[in-house]
Amino acid sequence: MYQRHRTASFDEYWQASKAWERTGLSLGTARALANAGFLTLADLHRAHDFELASIPRVGAKSLAILYALIGREAPRKRGSGS
Repeated sequence: MYQRHRTASFDEYWQASKAWERTGLSLGTARALANAGFLTLADLHRAHDFELASIPRVGAKSLAILYALIGREAPRKRGSGS
């Protein structure tokens, strides 16, 4: 599994957060991604579906944006009964 790194400084955290915001994500989601060690699109490309789904404060709408950014289809929700 790819090992994520935490930001080395507040400036790196701030830069990553602002970069995520420019992709259309909310500030809360942008900060959650930076806190979880997702600093670049390359980090997202390396992530497994479970890793993305378990980032705190990242909901379904944000996940849809993240999957679109990396060109992958979001996994379907299981047990929906349809």
